[in-house]
Amino acid sequence: MKASWAVRVAVAVVACSMWGGLAARQQQADLSRPTVAMVQSVGCASREAGTPPTWWLTSATDPTETETPYASNNEIEGVRNASLGSNRLQLIGVADFLDAEGALNQFQRGDFTASESVNATGQLVAGHRVAVKGLFLEATDPKRINLTSVISLADSCS
Repeated sequence: MKASWAVRVAVAVVACSMWGGLAARQQQADLSRPTVAMVQSVGCASREAGTPPTWWLTSATDPTETETPYASNNEIEGVRNASLGSNRLQLIGVADFLDAEGALNQFQRGDFTASESVNATGQLVAGHRVAVKGLFLEATDPKRINLTSVISLADSCS
């Protein structure tokens, strides 16, 4: 009986110290900043075949942090002639930025969405130079951007 009581006390002490450590880490975290950075980049949109197809930003500039999830007219003009880079970033959350047909083909959306109700911008087109914004998932391999904005800057990447 005494051993059982001692084990319970030891477990309680360990649990309290673990909780205290977690609380201390939470207090040290900077809660004023998001845990995933919002970034922007410019590059060439490309699509690789597959089910579903995989979208990439190739020849991409280094992702830079931004405050807003959408591009302003000033930002678009500022990156329109930006030199391309050497990064290759996977684009996720692409359906809203494809044309209507492409959006309906993403993850069987056509099974539950009527074609006349598709909300897609048509800005993400393979072969176009694009400016993107989104959440930067840099701890993954490959690095990914979960899109919040896509603006087609030119009909080609040259």
